[in-house]
Amino acid sequence: MDAGEGRPARLRAAAYRLGAKLGESRGQALPVAIAALAAGALLIVPLLSGASTDSLATAQVGRRAWERYSMDAGIEWSGWRLMADPRLTTDTSFNTTVLQPFPPGPNGLPFPTTELRFIPGAGATETQTPAWQGGGGQGGNGNGGNDQCYMFSASDAGTLSARVTVDSGQVWMALLAAGAACVEPAGLQPLPGASPYGADFALPAAGTYQLLIGVDSATSGSISLSVPAATYEARSSVGSRNVVARIVAGYSGVRVASWQLN
Repeated sequence: MDAGEGRPARLRAAAYRLGAKLGESRGQALPVAIAALAAGALLIVPLLSGASTDSLATAQVGRRAWERYSMDAGIEWSGWRLMADPRLTTDTSFNTTVLQPFPPGPNGLPFPTTELRFIPGAGATETQTPAWQGGGGQGGNGNGGNDQCYMFSASDAGTLSARVTVDSGQVWMALLAAGAACVEPAGLQPLPGASPYGADFALPAAGTYQLLIGVDSATSGSISLSVPAATYEARSSVGSRNVVARIVAGYSGVRVASWQLN
């Protein structure tokens, strides 16, 4: 037999040996595959459970963030309403009526329940600085100079503190009703001391008043008024949570004095 005649026999023998090896390999791979599937099951279940927990936590954080955003919007709306009218209400109980109509809620959801109440006697103040007026005036009571009246509005009862700085001479001051003539009251005396001059006046109620300022020789000056300002509490609620803010509202602006999340 030559080399060509022996080649088919050798190929058949090699194929037999390869088949035997593959059979042995299949028998060994089956336990390995089963173990891998079991390990996968042990890992996948906790991973899916953890993913579900994370998803729920993310949704909870999202809800809390929306609630806070919504309640903040309610407080901001209260501030806008008070900017339009610092004497919005004198009701000392929480109510929603004075803040209505409400704007659309954030993200298309209902506007939060938002209430407002007045806090009497809180003692808040605001600063007003009327522009100095020169020339003219009545010059009453023999001061030989000029009287000017400066209109101002107070959003609460309390004490008006006035501070006037002039370049020379004496200063007379008096508190007048809004509709009164700009004339010094009889017997009004000049303020003691030197510039800057200060005086306090009791305001019996919120409203508009005039501050008469008379001078004898001054040609320029400046005025700073500390005016009583109204204090309110705004409460905005979503579900069982709420934000309560204390807001000071005056004619020069609105400020938040405190802010608490409950």
